[in-house]
Amino acid sequence: MPTLQELRQKVDLELAGGWRVTVAVRENDVVGFVAMKPNEAVLNELFVRPEAIGSGVGQALLAHAKAVMPAGFTLFTRSANARARRFYENAGLIVLRQAAHPRTGEPVTYYRWNAP
Repeated sequence: MPTLQELRQKVDLELAGGWRVTVAVRENDVVGFVAMKPNEAVLNELFVRPEAIGSGVGQALLAHAKAVMPAGFTLFTRSANARARRFYENAGLIVLRQAAHPRTGEPVTYYRWNAP
């Protein structure tokens, strides 16, 4: 397990490499975040706490990603995550392909969002 200092150094390196992270907060509680790399047009992670699912947090974070990357972006999610897949497809993202995760080999679905 890395130390807190090692984690901070890693975060600093990632941010210097172009990462952008936006955190959603409600009543002083973190309820979600989106991590993206705009210079590569990649949405890497969109997470919403389970108790906040369906409250609009995910939609707000995805709208933020669309505003930050208005020319479009790609992402992938686990193919078995039906809820996430419905969310992305209902939000207008297009399935590009299904493949194995580059590290774990787990089935993932790749998506693309193109500006209207």
